Amino acid sequence: MKKLGKKGQMGGTVLVTIIAIILIVGVGIPVAQDVITSANLTGLSATIVAFVPIFMAVGALVVSTRVMGSR
Repeated sequence: MKKLGKKGQMGGTVLVTIIAIILIVGVGIPVAQDVITSANLTGLSATIVAFVPIFMAVGALVVSTRVMGSR
């Protein structure tokens, strides 16, 4: 089995990170917002659940910086 060099590993890591960010931002957040809107929540529940897309975006940002920073 052929081993990848550092450059090949870095390229794979960057590609996986980019795909994950696209999926989270392009699919995950809009779906979460649609579900939250259609749930008809009110009060404290609505306030808490409204932060889910924000946490998804922050989580994606943190993961991408950790993956890129570890190289």
